[in-house]
Amino acid sequence: MSNASEALAAYARAIMGGAGAERIIGREERRESWREADCEVSLRQRDYSFDNGVVIRRAIEVDDYPSELACSECWITYEVLELGSSPGIEPERKSFDNACREAYWLRYHSASAI
Repeated sequence: MSNASEALAAYARAIMGGAGAERIIGREERRESWREADCEVSLRQRDYSFDNGVVIRRAIEVDDYPSELACSECWITYEVLELGSSPGIEPERKSFDNACREAYWLRYHSASAI
């Protein structure tokens, strides 16, 4: 990550309700669902607008397939839609295959931001 760029994790932390300089001023949500093979799949996308003009999309796709895993599979993606007045945000896209990996990434980057 270059020195001029901001970390996507800082915006993700704000989206998840954490403290930081990034301030959310608006959000739009879209939901859809469909059948795939033998399960129901749901997608929830939220576009978060920040006070510096940055727009970040967080999308979560889950299915109702039974799972015994403590951290069952889902697909979570953060994507930079607009940079606003930011000099750049890295990475521009980050994906996870379960909520535990997302939580670890957020914790890791929260600790390194201190």
